[in-house]
Amino acid sequence: MAAVGAGGSTAAPGPGAVSAGALEPGTASAGETVCPSSRMGGGAHRRLKYISLAVLVVQNASLILSIRYARTLPGDRFFATTAVVMAEVLKGLTCLLLLFAQKRGNVKHLVLFLHEAVLVQYVDTLKLAVPSLIYTLQNNLQYVAISNLPAATFQVSPKPSMAPEELTGLGTGVWE
Repeated sequence: MAAVGAGGSTAAPGPGAVSAGALEPGTASAGETVCPSSRMGGGAHRRLKYISLAVLVVQNASLILSIRYARTLPGDRFFATTAVVMAEVLKGLTCLLLLFAQKRGNVKHLVLFLHEAVLVQYVDTLKLAVPSLIYTLQNNLQYVAISNLPAATFQVSPKPSMAPEELTGLGTGVWE
């Protein structure tokens, strides 16, 4: 959807941008797009960034250590593919739950939104399939690496996950 500028021209807003018409009067001039997080105070925005960073550091470190521990226990091992699929199913269910909450518990609106986003805009869905498959392969290889390397070595070694993120544009501008 394009935002109409003051001169009648259209410009596609970036991801996460909100059209100025959707904001309160006086918050942006006509035709501008404003990032939703820019409406936060400077201190609150900075605090949220550092809290998010801390949570991600703790989550990543605990994930690596718990996977390493589980993969090095004596006895039968679980399949890495099963763990990856279950992690993705859990992420999918979490996203559906958040969307359900965003739609204020209205199942009909949720189904209509999912139909529009996945089936009607199928080209966008197909564009996301390639990075998704690469990400799944990467997660399976991560289990192999964690099983064969000490946790500290794995943690400080260069991550191949940076390549798919940079190629798809997901790793750019996160902390701006």
